[in-house]
Amino acid sequence: MDIAHETGDRIRYYRKKKQMTIDQLAAAICKSKSCVSKYENGQIAVDLPTLYDIAAALEVRVTQLLYLPPDQAPGVPSGAVPAFFAGLDRFYCYYYDGRSNHIVRSVGDILEEAGPGSFHVHMYMNVDDYDHYHLCENLYDGSLTHFDILSLLVLQNQHMEMDHYQVGIPSPYMNAPVKWGLAFGISSRPLMPTSTKILFAKSPQKETPEFEKSLRLSREDIRLMKLYNMLTIL
Repeated sequence: MDIAHETGDRIRYYRKKKQMTIDQLAAAICKSKSCVSKYENGQIAVDLPTLYDIAAALEVRVTQLLYLPPDQAPGVPSGAVPAFFAGLDRFYCYYYDGRSNHIVRSVGDILEEAGPGSFHVHMYMNVDDYDHYHLCENLYDGSLTHFDILSLLVLQNQHMEMDHYQVGIPSPYMNAPVKWGLAFGISSRPLMPTSTKILFAKSPQKETPEFEKSLRLSREDIRLMKLYNMLTIL
């Protein structure tokens, strides 16, 4: 993996996301346009002080510009977290969007430990290509905190401040390849609060018709909604 190219791709992505030109970024970090262009093309590596300057100019965290291969990521120490997340440094999420009739894929990176049972997390939502998952529609930053019977994912959209995304994952102490959670956030199409069931997986899933069907609200989901008068995941 060419780290310079990976970092350059991320700089270009967040610059365009911010609708900033190369000239504007170059002026913000006191570098020439050709130098910034070489950073983005991976022709030269970005030194650490400049990386911090770029992150500040793009209004992102420095960690969002870094590439961490799965085998080099900090990871989660076994025994410190429930069985499903033990040893896991990356997870995959899926939910079905009925407005556009397609599966929404997300990738979460579990980063450094932020406190007892709590970890810093980046989640990349609406991913098209797992090899370049950071090129996503929405980026969230936040924490994954583990309790006895629940793991709680609390994130904030880095491009829409009011969108605080929260996911509850019940019974994480039970190990399995996949696990269901209940998510709440703010939709931008149209702008409204939404809640949906979401599937967490330790590896990318095959998106078969049966898999898609499992992501849709089932008769049992509707029965429980009528029983409890709320959307719930048990």
